[in-house]
Amino acid sequence: MLAIKQIINSVYNSNTFLLYTKNSSECWLVDAGDVDKVIGAIPEGKKLVGVLFTHTHYDHIYGINELLRQYPELILYTNEFGKTALLSPKLNCSRYHMEAEDIVCCRPENIITINEGEKLRLFSGNDSFVSVYATPGHDKSCLCYTVSGCFFSGDSYIPGLKVIASFPNSNRVDAEISQQRIIQLSRNLSLYPGHGSVEYGRE
Repeated sequence: MLAIKQIINSVYNSNTFLLYTKNSSECWLVDAGDVDKVIGAIPEGKKLVGVLFTHTHYDHIYGINELLRQYPELILYTNEFGKTALLSPKLNCSRYHMEAEDIVCCRPENIITINEGEKLRLFSGNDSFVSVYATPGHDKSCLCYTVSGCFFSGDSYIPGLKVIASFPNSNRVDAEISQQRIIQLSRNLSLYPGHGSVEYGRE
């Protein structure tokens, strides 16, 4: 059975989610924020093996280099634009944060690009697969994920809030299309957004 811990980060209260199962020694993140909180949340005997990025804006990636220093083999999943953004402080918006250093992923060889329709097996010996959905609009790097009755929407859909589509690589039309699509796809699933509270068993 999939277990999920919500970590509320110090930057913009973004969410990081830690995923693990009882029978696997592996655990995964959805987005990468406060490293100390992430490390503290990892159950004893388990090892962090990868990150699924919902998108590559600063507040969802800023922990990545410290995590890579501690876990040099960490797998990083994003799309092609996200791969470029992980190497560009301008595209990942870290350049525009006065208190932040420019973020350039220190291990680009760890980045694996994924696309709509792909399925990922996160845990060895487990038949649960993650399904990948492209949800552009908030950013070109936006991806959503479903696994075991859970839907991870990032900033493409946050219940009760309008999707922000004012970044250089945003698109308002795409944002609205993606939001409506997510509402349909996440019916009867628990929703894990990029900010705010988890909504369990949505109708």
